[in-house]
Amino acid sequence: MKSEKLILCIFALFLLAGCCCTPAAAWHSNTDAKITPSGVLMPGDTVTTELTLTYLRDNPTDRRLYLTTDLSNPQWRCEIKHAEGTPLTTLTSSAKYYTINGFILSYNHEILVTITLTGTVPSGTVGKELILLSAEESTSSQIVISTYEKKTVIGSSSATATATATATATTTTSTQTTTPTATVTATQTATSTPKPTPTVATLIVSSNPSGTNVFIDNNYKGFTPTTQTDIVPGTHVVLLKKEGYLDDEQTIKFEAGTTYEISFVLSKEAKASEVFIDLIKQYPTMALIDVIIIGFGVLALLIRRKR
Repeated sequence: MKSEKLILCIFALFLLAGCCCTPAAAWHSNTDAKITPSGVLMPGDTVTTELTLTYLRDNPTDRRLYLTTDLSNPQWRCEIKHAEGTPLTTLTSSAKYYTINGFILSYNHEILVTITLTGTVPSGTVGKELILLSAEESTSSQIVISTYEKKTVIGSSSATATATATATATTTTSTQTTTPTATVTATQTATSTPKPTPTVATLIVSSNPSGTNVFIDNNYKGFTPTTQTDIVPGTHVVLLKKEGYLDDEQTIKFEAGTTYEISFVLSKEAKASEVFIDLIKQYPTMALIDVIIIGFGVLALLIRRKR
């Protein structure tokens, strides 16, 4: 009886060692991001940023790629290609915060993900450092695996300050001498149409399959696809539930006036037999070693009993 327990313990140790020794794949950036136009960027400029990431085969499906930017009116385009260049799929989004589920990036071969972002430099940002593009790969438990960030300082603070002061002085002199009424009218117009300060964020949730129940901080918000326009700024947990599928959730820090777009790909609940077969397919070498160990263990038991 003791020998049987010993054999089972040895088998469990070998299986655990095989799983632990399996390398954890992560993306890496082939080159630095390409910025168009190059040189000094000013408020109102349209900027295009392009970054290519390489994903190794068997990318874990529990990881997600988080993309963010400080640019206004962002337009994301993510092209997934085989390492040899064969197109596989294209994803698009128009939110400052964009998430790509790890399931979408999981292939049995190496792939290239080319991220192209086009946006506008916000006004009032001269001399400030903006994030043009930020990419972060994290696990479902918020463990950061890989990061990339491209920043730039907008304009030249000293040159811009001089130009602004000159323009203001010229306008004031012209107004006082010739058209003082125009100055009053302009002031009244500016005062009567102030821009409202945003107080809430917007969340767009989609899923595969659709029709999945959405909960925010355990409060039911309907089913996918859905758009929530009254998210209070702060950290909230977005949870998706559907019968026959595993629950999935993301923790997001919301900022007022920002639109967040999340796409979930739910995994079906697997039976124990299916998990075992999938494990054998994924790690055939370790499965073969385990079978050999079990075979020797059974043979040792048979010989012991004959004695």
